[in-house]
Amino acid sequence: MVDIWPFFGTRPYNQDAKTLIAPSTDHLSIENIEIFRKNNYWNYLKILNPVGQLKEKDSLLEAKSHFNEMKDNDVIKKDNLLHFYIYQIELDSHVQLGFLCLASIKDFEKKIIKPHEKIYENRKIERADQMMNLNTQIGPIYAAYPEAKNIHDLLLSQIVKPPSYDFESFDNSVHRLWCVNDIKFIEKLKSLMKNVNAIYIADGHHRMGAMQYISKKNPLNEKFMIAAFPSNESKIFDYNRVIKDLNGLSKVEFIKILSNNFKVEKKNYSYKPTKKHEFGMYHEKQWYAIEFIGSIESNNFVDALDINILNNFCLTKILNIKDVNNDERVRFIAGCHGLSALEKKVNENLDSVAFSIFPSEITDVIRVADNNLTMPPKSTWFDPKPLDGLVVYEFE
Repeated sequence: MVDIWPFFGTRPYNQDAKTLIAPSTDHLSIENIEIFRKNNYWNYLKILNPVGQLKEKDSLLEAKSHFNEMKDNDVIKKDNLLHFYIYQIELDSHVQLGFLCLASIKDFEKKIIKPHEKIYENRKIERADQMMNLNTQIGPIYAAYPEAKNIHDLLLSQIVKPPSYDFESFDNSVHRLWCVNDIKFIEKLKSLMKNVNAIYIADGHHRMGAMQYISKKNPLNEKFMIAAFPSNESKIFDYNRVIKDLNGLSKVEFIKILSNNFKVEKKNYSYKPTKKHEFGMYHEKQWYAIEFIGSIESNNFVDALDINILNNFCLTKILNIKDVNNDERVRFIAGCHGLSALEKKVNENLDSVAFSIFPSEITDVIRVADNNLTMPPKSTWFDPKPLDGLVVYEFE
């Protein structure tokens, strides 16, 4: 049983929403982030400050000052009525329809809202500092709920009206938002969600950890904003890896050792895996298809996930990477950038090697979460994502 609440959202008022929203920083280089910030004075990137300066006191003060300036100039304005915000995202032929609402820390702690990735302390605290500085949650936690026709039909009944916002974002995804304060609709959606046994965090684990941390400091802050979408409409892309070097091995030595557990085959084109247990590998301007042929001794199904096969039988065993999340030799590249992004990185440093990975499935995520287990960091890349700054939640 999932409890949700409407809220007084703060949203664009006298400024074009497209110029305010913060694009996912995984889509942009640091250089492009700076350009984006300079060209859009009111943009939330000036508040989120993703370039790594969040711990600096001056940066936090600057973020708070900018947020207050946005409110003082009616660039954004807080609704004076409680709303659910119906949210539709369209990218190419893909469409997903969900809603923004508040959920409860208690449901997270009771495992009704379920994570699938480990939460790292330093990133959690950084997020919490940012939120407490503004007393606001700028971006929603992306959550997936099991497909439910009655919820989908209820949402459809409200989007026959023109949306309050309708624009194309930087990545060509189209975002539409309907702000609904109808009491009957609100009560019906709350009632239908009580029939949902669990929802699953797709993206935003460290925001979730930050909100739990904040609630322990101030029990009054026990709710947080989520963007809830049905699991069957939540799309997962590959999340690929570039490793800085071969751990002192030559190409010949590396491939020989790799061949103990993988079938290695040269390809004359950029190789994207087409099934589980298959990977692409790029090194010294050559693509390979590598297929896992080893044996997994563990009975834990998580060990059979592709990302753990790559970690356990290659990155750790051969390349001596013990902590994928914190090893400076590892670079993560989201699948939305394409295989050309892997080639570019490796061509800049011929000692490096890249791996393209078959995407996880939403059923993998749900199974991991239902068993109170975790996937390795950067296992899933959900795209398209809800945008930061379209609706923000100021703590009550």
